[in-house]
Amino acid sequence: MRHTFTYLLHLKTPVEAAGASYIMRPLHILFLVFLGLTNSINAQLINVGGDNVPELNGTASDTAFHKSADKIAIRKITLLGNKRTKSFIVMREVALKEGNAYTPIEFEKKLRLTKEQLMNTTLFITVAVDTQLLGGNEVDLTVEVKERWYLFPVPYFKVIDRNWNVWINDYKASLDRTNIGLKLTHGNTSGRNDKLNLFIIGGYTQQLSFNYSLPYLDKKLTKGYTTGFGYSRNREVNTITLRDKQVFSKLPDFARQTIKADVGATYRRGSDLRMALRLGYVREKFDTTLVQPTSFPLPIPLPAILPNAELLGNGRSTASYVDLNYSVSLLKADYNPYPLRGYKIDLYAVARVGSGLTMFQIGGNSTTAMEIMKNTFLNFQSAFVYTPNQTQPYYNLKMMGYGALTMQGLENYVVDGTFGAMFRMTPKYQLLNFHIRNFVKNKNYNDIPVRVFLKVYGNIGYVFNSNNNPELENMMPNKLLHTAGFGIDFITIYDVVLKLEYSYNQFGQKGFFIRTASDF
Repeated sequence: MRHTFTYLLHLKTPVEAAGASYIMRPLHILFLVFLGLTNSINAQLINVGGDNVPELNGTASDTAFHKSADKIAIRKITLLGNKRTKSFIVMREVALKEGNAYTPIEFEKKLRLTKEQLMNTTLFITVAVDTQLLGGNEVDLTVEVKERWYLFPVPYFKVIDRNWNVWINDYKASLDRTNIGLKLTHGNTSGRNDKLNLFIIGGYTQQLSFNYSLPYLDKKLTKGYTTGFGYSRNREVNTITLRDKQVFSKLPDFARQTIKADVGATYRRGSDLRMALRLGYVREKFDTTLVQPTSFPLPIPLPAILPNAELLGNGRSTASYVDLNYSVSLLKADYNPYPLRGYKIDLYAVARVGSGLTMFQIGGNSTTAMEIMKNTFLNFQSAFVYTPNQTQPYYNLKMMGYGALTMQGLENYVVDGTFGAMFRMTPKYQLLNFHIRNFVKNKNYNDIPVRVFLKVYGNIGYVFNSNNNPELENMMPNKLLHTAGFGIDFITIYDVVLKLEYSYNQFGQKGFFIRTASDF
């Protein structure tokens, strides 16, 4: 799944030991996962009609004049606006088929599904489906799309920390902790929704990477492949978690070098079920200074270099391993980057073998979205990660604060362990839905849609760590965590989502945060 999150401003104090630690075992917390997945499965009963996000254009009378018909027959479907995208790629997402007949209810449902599926390809800015009554029960359909701009050879700037809040508060917005370079992306290279990315990056992490994905290789448009390669090196390494925060060790020379290569096969049934099998190879090399046994007691003032013999385990400085990763996604949402109706489920299993880093891990996340009254919506989100073998080197222990397993209000912190789960509930209300006139004349971008939502939210989460070292003063493992807050979301074209949030946590901390999400 595609998601970039960043945050801003401030949690006031480091986490302190507040009250007795509430110890739970992994099986006791699984209800979080099951609750989230159950909500997702139950979402099949939800009406996924209604406007898409940021907006789906269409004729107001698309289906109103068909209510009295027994069956509606589709005589012809015409495509407009797909200059680069192959017609068969567009038609793959059109749920209505030429020569078929549908009841009025089926017709309306598939008309809405067509718009949603085309928007979720990430190929188009807007989608409109118009109907023309021919007489009797026959209609012609016109599917008109406005394509995105696919090629982006742009300068690249990115903060290397997990979020803006950490970068500003902990590192004083230092430019030494940013990556700067050139990013070349093409979101529709051959017109088959194939994506090409080339990164030439300098700064904190010197990086050269390439990846390409082609989702539709066969005639049935179900099978595809991915491939990629990357090399990176940097002078800092996260060697330990102290007081629930990442600690980085810095060397004058390059402290870490990484080589990655992967190849994978993909399968898509329709537009809702997606599966992928990926084989990846990774070689890590760390400076030997970073893995020498620690010769001083902890806790300690943070030195320039904080050695950690457990980074890779057994004092290793190099590691090579192979990952076999299987993932499955079920996408039944109206708009994947910001769903208001429907559900999404992502599950994965990874087997890692090699250099003392062998492990097996399963994980996943889900989102359920529903409209409970006009312009009022309710979202449920859950995520979990589980590693059965509890004896793992630090390299394999990243849990809360990474990827989908995050809690609003704890953005400054990370929690290590072998099991983690999170559940979030977010009621929201659509406050505004409007267009901004583009001052640059362009027929595809004359009007820029914007939607604004007010929201409140609550999070609960838990991370189990059987080997939590009390000398490191990490207070969040093995404790039920909870946070809450309120905010405002802005959604516009190119899957850009801006979230302004004010969060509270159980440690008496509060702060204002910014999240952003975009696919480019």
